[in-house]
Amino acid sequence: MRGGTKVHKTLEDEVHRNISVRIAAKEEAFALRIWNLVQGLRTLRDTGLTRELEVWGSVQGEIANGIIDEVSYTSPNIAFEEELQSQPSQGEITVSLTQPSIANYFRPHQRRIYLTDIKTRASTRLPSGAALRPARVQLFLYHRLLSDMASGVVDYSAIISRYGLNPEARFSDDFMAQIGNLHDEVFYDADSEIEGIPSTPRSPRYGPDTGYPDSSPSMGSQMAPPSDLIRYRSIEQLIPLLQSELRATFPQGAGTIGDLLAIQYRHRDDGHIIGNNSFPNDPEALDGYLRRNLDWWRGNRLAEGVPIEETYKCRSCEFAEDCQWRMDKEAEIIRGKRNSTNPG
Repeated sequence: MRGGTKVHKTLEDEVHRNISVRIAAKEEAFALRIWNLVQGLRTLRDTGLTRELEVWGSVQGEIANGIIDEVSYTSPNIAFEEELQSQPSQGEITVSLTQPSIANYFRPHQRRIYLTDIKTRASTRLPSGAALRPARVQLFLYHRLLSDMASGVVDYSAIISRYGLNPEARFSDDFMAQIGNLHDEVFYDADSEIEGIPSTPRSPRYGPDTGYPDSSPSMGSQMAPPSDLIRYRSIEQLIPLLQSELRATFPQGAGTIGDLLAIQYRHRDDGHIIGNNSFPNDPEALDGYLRRNLDWWRGNRLAEGVPIEETYKCRSCEFAEDCQWRMDKEAEIIRGKRNSTNPG
C-alpha cells in the first residue's frame, strides 16, 4: 500500500506543486478543495494533462465524491476508439504500450477529455476477469460524476448541506491572504466596473448551472464589489467560479468527455508501466451495480457473499472471521457432508 501511495505521489508531483495552506474552519478546508479543482481544470486546459482531479455529485439520491487519477486530452487507445465509433458495441482491449496523443488531430474546442485510473501491482502480470470489475465500476462512476459537473446539473447546495457547511461563512483573513498569494484574481479591481467587467455577485446560486452567472439581463443590478475589495470570501462566492471553469474546460458539456476509459497498471516498486486496459463507458452496467449495492446499503436486502471464483477476496477481508455468510456456508457444507455419509 505504501508503495502504491508513493507512485501516485510521484505522478502528482510531475503535474502539481504542493503548497501548505493553513485553515481555521471546515469551510476553508472545502474551499481549498474547490481551489485545487479549479487549478486542476486550468492545468488541463493549459498543458493537456492533470492529475488527482476531485469530483462531486449525486447518484441515485446519494452524494458521491472521488478523485480521478489522470485526466487528459490523450486517447488511451486511438485504434480501439475508432473501432468503437464505427461499430457501437461493448468491448475491451489490453495493451502493454502507451498510445500516441490524439490531441493534435482536433482543434481545441473539439478535443475530447479522457479519464484514466492508475493501479499499482507487486506483480508484473495484468489482472483479468473478475479482478477488473472494481476498477471498471470506479471509472464508470467517475465518468458519471464528471459528466454531470460538465453538464451543469450538479446541485452544489446538496453537497454543501451533506458536508454540514455554511456556504455564507466568510473565510479568515489569514486564509484569504494565502489564497491571494497563489491567485491574484482574489483581489477585486475597483476599475473593472468602469471597464465593463462585472464583479462577483453577492448572492450566487448553488443549484444546477444553467448559464453564466453574469449572463442574465437583470444580473447587472445584483453586481457590486465586496466592501473589502476581495472576491471569493465564502463558498457561495466560489461556486460560480468553479462553474465558469467547468464551462471553459467542457465547452460541449458531457459531450466533451470521451467514452473510452482506461486503467493503467504500474509496478509498485519503481512505478514503471506494466500495461493498460481500455474499455468503453457503460452507464447501464453502473446503474445496475449501484441499484443492487444501494439496496443492501439501505437495508432493503441481506448481504450476499462473493461468487465462488472471487472467494480469494476473503483472504484480505478484515471482517472474514466474523462474516455470517462464511459461517452459514461452512454450516451448509458440513450438513451436506453429513447427509452424503448418512443417506438414510
